[in-house]
Amino acid sequence: MKILMSLLFVTGLVMAQVRVETFIIQIRDRSMSVLSPEKVNKKFTVLVENQSLSDQVVKLTVKGKILKYVSIKSGRTESVEIENNTTSNVVFVPVSPAFQEAELIFGKKAYEIPSKK
Repeated sequence: MKILMSLLFVTGLVMAQVRVETFIIQIRDRSMSVLSPEKVNKKFTVLVENQSLSDQVVKLTVKGKILKYVSIKSGRTESVEIENNTTSNVVFVPVSPAFQEAELIFGKKAYEIPSKK
């Protein structure tokens, strides 16, 4: 029992460390939420959870320059490594289906982006 509790504790610490440097973006049919890390880092991970009913194609940009394109099937999660050597924030842009873009801001904790009307 003590071994099991120790493993759960260590796993919890590892999970907490992963989230510190990771943006978690949850895409739903009519909204999108972002959980951001507190500490600013040039290298970070963006974890995209597609909870919508359609496949998603998104791009990550900084100052209009495309860093990565990502395709995420409905009900799936994709992880993307980003290196941003500028002082500008990375922007998460849903391309297909088109949706409101989200600026990835460190230290903002959790925020939600509703659909454009």
